[in-house]
Amino acid sequence: MMRARRLTFLLCLVWGTAGAAPAPVTEAGQAQAASLAQAFRALEERFAKLEGQLQNQGLLALFNEVEQLKAELARLKGVQEELGHRLASAEQRQKDFYTDLDNRLKELAQARAAPVTPAAPAGAAAEAGVTERETKAYQEAFGAVRAGNYPVAVKAFQDFLKAYPASSLASNAQYWIGFSQFSLGDYKATVESHQRLLQAYPDSAKAPDAMLGLARARMQLGETKAAQATLEQIVRQYPGSRAAENAQKLLTTLK
Repeated sequence: MMRARRLTFLLCLVWGTAGAAPAPVTEAGQAQAASLAQAFRALEERFAKLEGQLQNQGLLALFNEVEQLKAELARLKGVQEELGHRLASAEQRQKDFYTDLDNRLKELAQARAAPVTPAAPAGAAAEAGVTERETKAYQEAFGAVRAGNYPVAVKAFQDFLKAYPASSLASNAQYWIGFSQFSLGDYKATVESHQRLLQAYPDSAKAPDAMLGLARARMQLGETKAAQATLEQIVRQYPGSRAAENAQKLLTTLK
């Protein structure tokens, strides 16, 4: 199509030139013909140059479009990889959640089934180092745990520790604070509470359970390495215990 336009243009130029200056075939005419031929060649070169420019511009536009498509493809690939990672993480979190939920339900069921120690007479309580008022305060706080009223339980056990910091029940009270905070979804507070128990009462019977609660809270916070280290410590330090059994189960979810 471009070539046809070029020929038309050249013919128009020829006819226009011929109509404007007819001349006999003389030296002047030959010179004019040579000049006309030179003009033809110049015009051909210009058209060829224009055609080349148009072709180059077309290729450049095509190249730019290809680059844009490549960039969009790379972006979509990145989005796909991110979605895949999120899906895998969500599946793992769901698995951890159900494993932990099962352990928590078992622990809560055991807590609800545990007998409540009745308040001892004043004399006997004094000999055992636990006063009647102290025992009653602990029972009321523990009753809130059984009822699932965790905000009240946290406050009640904190008040208990303020009133009776040297109580033989202090480590238990500290454990149930962490347990209740975990149930409320306050995992950072759970970590702090269980760490406080392990530092203040390292020989407490609640230490293995506190370590387990600490590992669970760290799992929820995404601190996988710290949680794994704590679970492995439970297995080594308390072999054969219920806490070690639960720790082993949780470890399988981290692999």
